[in-house]
Formats: sequence, C-alpha cells, structure tokens
Amino acid sequence: MKITPELLQRYQAKQCTPDEVKAVEQWLDTADDEPSFLTGQQLQSMEQGIWENLEPSYHKGAASQAIPLYRQVMRYAAAVVILFSIGFLTYHYFVKPGQPDSDLAYLEAYTSVQTQRGQKRTVKLSDGSTIRMNYETEIRVPEKFEGKERIVYLTGHAHFNVARDTERPFVIYTDDSKTQVLGTSFDINTKEEETEIIVTSGKVAFSEKDKQENQVTLTLNDRAVLSTGKEIKTDKVDALTLTAWKDNRLVLKDKTLKEIVSVLEPWFDVQVTVENQQLLDDRFNLSLNNPPLTEALERLTFMGSFDYEIDGKKVIIR
Repeated sequence: MKITPELLQRYQAKQCTPDEVKAVEQWLDTADDEPSFLTGQQLQSMEQGIWENLEPSYHKGAASQAIPLYRQVMRYAAAVVILFSIGFLTYHYFVKPGQPDSDLAYLEAYTSVQTQRGQKRTVKLSDGSTIRMNYETEIRVPEKFEGKERIVYLTGHAHFNVARDTERPFVIYTDDSKTQVLGTSFDINTKEEETEIIVTSGKVAFSEKDKQENQVTLTLNDRAVLSTGKEIKTDKVDALTLTAWKDNRLVLKDKTLKEIVSVLEPWFDVQVTVENQQLLDDRFNLSLNNPPLTEALERLTFMGSFDYEIDGKKVIIR
C-alpha cells in the first residue's frame, strides 16, 4: 500500500481501516531516513512536541514495540512533517506572491474541479455564483468563501456568472492575470501565451497579476487580451456569439477548416486528419445547438466539397 499524505492524515485522525493502520505502522517502523527538508532546530522542536503529546497506546503492533522509542518518535516526526508540508505547499500553491491575504483566505479548504476533452461542467459556488467550465479546464474553489474577497483560480476556459456582493469582491487569478468584479458575467480563456476575457454583462476590472497598475475596466461586449510581456489590448466583439459554448452551442463564424478542426477535436474528444491540405484554408460558418459530431460534419460536407469517415475517435476528411 502506498503511503500518501492523505493516508497519514486519516491515520492521525484515527480514521484508517485495519489494513491501512498496519501499512502506516510498518512504514513508521521501517523508514530509516529523517526528512531532509527539516532543519536541526525544527527537528529538535518537533521531537519535544511529540515526546509531550505522543500517545503510545493508540496502536500497539508487535513491530512498534520492538524498535527503540526514539526511532518510533522520529517516524512520527516524519509523518507530522509531511502533514505540515501539505499546509505549507497549499499556501504557496493557492496564494501566489503579491496576492492579498484576504483575511487569511489561504486557510480555506480549496477543491480542484477539472474537465477533460469532450466534457463540460457547471459548478455552483457557496455564494450563489455559477461557473460553466469548457473542456480541458481546471478551477480551484473553496467549499465556503471566507474573508474580505471571494477568490478562485482558473486554468483553461470558463464562463463566470457572479452573484453580487458589494462588500466582498470576486477575484479570479490565472497564471498571468487578475480579474475583479462585484457581480457580473464574463468569459475567461487562458491560452498558451495569453489570457482573453469577454464581458457579457456588468463591469470588470482586468489586470496583470503582478502589475496591477496595468489595469483596464471592461463592460458589455468588451474583450481584453493579455499576452506575455505585452500591454493589454482591448476591442469590441459580439459577446453572445463568442461565449455560446457555455450553452452548448457550437457557433463558428467565418472560420477556416483548420480553425474549425482545432475546436472540433477537444469539443468531441476526437482526432481529425485532413488528407487534402488545400481544404484547410476554406472558410465556413457553423451554428448548431448541442450537436453530435455527425451533425457538425454533415453540415461541413454540405457546404464544402469533401467527404469524411469516422473510425472510433478518429475522423478522416478527404
């Protein structure tokens, strides 16, 4: 059985099964190396705390009684250090340098929610806000918002419908950007080297994460794009069309077949091969509600001069 931080947490809380207890105690009894990331002063302090609080009567396996008490204490010290490290890494993972503490918001229990290729998902937050996730997206959200800000983290593509709260701004962090609102709806898409935001209602403050003086205020039909190492660019767009995916509508206007393929592959979780490369520059319009793959392909072949073949998750256009 693999020893994980989660297993050690259950062991510490006395929630393990008998088999898990046995596995953890065998690990405690036989592990020989103290944690290398612990300083001598930290180790001494931890030993003293364990000597004072250790309950030898919790489990009395034969192997545990056979080893010197000092080594047993050191094994528990290793477990405690791992549990401590979980909290340390959580702080640095969820609260990036330069971000506000928000009344120690990093103490909130954040949960990761993910979607895969061909999958969409809607998440309802504790404040009444709704997040609609597109394919290949991850959000990290708390079970309940605490502190002066409602903070979430995004990688990928999602549409936010934020419940209004004038006393607690809603903040979304990506790798490069910060978006802050009181109550509105908007679309954020983190791409390889840029973050795009499109506003579908209300007002949004959008900025670089580490240079918040580089900030723009956006309203309905405004789009902003933040590229790595560049200033934020804004323009006016048809927000409802560009965010139609959230309602499972496939809307593509004046797109090349190459661009359409790049959408179809993750949307339907397929691999598309275009044998006639000249077709890639042909332009098409698609507007379909909750379409199956075959309907999208039939519509394309009706407009274009090509055929297609489906073999499992492989699509060939010829």
